[in-house]
Amino acid sequence: MLVQVFTGVVVLLVAYFFFSNKRPANSPPFYGSVIPFFGCFIEFGKSPMGTLRWAYDKYGDCFTLKMLGQNMTYMIGPDAQAVFFKASDEELSPKEAYKFMIPVFGQGVVYDSPTEVMYEQLRFVRSSLTLGQLKKAVPIIAEESKGYFARVWGDEGSVDILDHLNKLTILTASRCLMGNSIRKFLGEDNDRIAYLYHELEKGINPLSFFFPRLPLPGFKRRDEARGEVADLFKRIIQDRRKEGTDSEHEDIMSILMQSEYKDGSRLEDEQLAGLMIALLFAGQHTSSITATWTGTLMHNHKQYLTEVLDELHKSMEANNGQITFDSVKTQTKLENCIRETLRMFPPLIILMRKALVDMVYVNPTTKKEMVIPAGDIMCVSPGAAMRLDNTYKNPDKYDPHRIERGEHNEKQFAYISFGGGRHGCPGENFGMLQIKTIWSILLSTYELDFGPVPPIDYTSLVAGPKAPVMVRYKRKQPAH
Repeated sequence: MLVQVFTGVVVLLVAYFFFSNKRPANSPPFYGSVIPFFGCFIEFGKSPMGTLRWAYDKYGDCFTLKMLGQNMTYMIGPDAQAVFFKASDEELSPKEAYKFMIPVFGQGVVYDSPTEVMYEQLRFVRSSLTLGQLKKAVPIIAEESKGYFARVWGDEGSVDILDHLNKLTILTASRCLMGNSIRKFLGEDNDRIAYLYHELEKGINPLSFFFPRLPLPGFKRRDEARGEVADLFKRIIQDRRKEGTDSEHEDIMSILMQSEYKDGSRLEDEQLAGLMIALLFAGQHTSSITATWTGTLMHNHKQYLTEVLDELHKSMEANNGQITFDSVKTQTKLENCIRETLRMFPPLIILMRKALVDMVYVNPTTKKEMVIPAGDIMCVSPGAAMRLDNTYKNPDKYDPHRIERGEHNEKQFAYISFGGGRHGCPGENFGMLQIKTIWSILLSTYELDFGPVPPIDYTSLVAGPKAPVMVRYKRKQPAH
């Protein structure tokens, strides 16, 4: 009996593998390894960028990888990426591709809402990130940063800067989102929310994309952390509603609380809490990772650090020694360092959509037409695409001056650190201001000694430097 069952299972797996690989003759080149169902998931998990680069060199700018029963079609390079970024949601659906984020964001929010509702929620978010809010954000971020470093660092020592920037970015972002309300409910336990968001982040890994509800310890901790964060945010919302102070607050939460759908209704507390979780989650981990990479790269390339410091001193002198919105905006050298960092080490190494219809790509060089079948998950990889030597000169070299030269804009969709098309990141300006403000505080306050550039940690879908990233610091003497 056992032999018969085993034989039946083997036959089913072989049949599944054979028939699931039957694709149109003009579909992209296909690689599924020799293991039925699993495909190349294991080798991709070990080295995602290595696997993508191998496939690009072998197959070209459009190819399909089989992983855990799913066909993942990659578009690598500006020409192929144009198909991805120019498509409508009726052709390529982000909702279908990102359902694995529902356990984090919650029900009725973004990817768990009808398309028209999702767009209205995104409209709420964009309307809250106005120039006025950005101007208010810089002094808040500066205040939080100064207080954090004075409280936690002191005058001299050694720290894992990745860990500290993770805590600081969540504090600064939550203050900008909810004002002093977050302090009222967190009390003295400032690190609690950073810990909870770290648990959320650990619960999003390559396996979660395929099986987000598996009864695994990491997923259980993710769900518990999500519940605690949602409860915290709902208490803040209910406290504001009870006091009737919506109009007295001038933060992003206030704007979201007063935002109305087309039918005149407003976000319910559960939806509002979920949208705030999504806002913080989308920005916090990417900002902390990018801030860490930026500091590491600048201090390993001192010629650019010198330019940044000179510019920082001039901008502060022009603003009475203060770090303000105007002083931060004028620091183009620092911004170029950040954007070049994002080119080389984008936190989101893969962006995805599900093909709801057959998609056509014609390679402009070979004139070969390929059809990506409906049902494929179509992907672009910022981590692979922005290291191509036919797109960037010396792509593995850290060179912020390439941003000044406009090299990243020579081809449409060549620079995709913030996505592209209608789904470009709405928090780009806030994230840039946040990182620039934090580094303005750090560089004006401390002498820092970084080690070599660390390897990349691919265990999460958000790829950062492998921890710990140890840094020695010493407070600068006040200028006379």
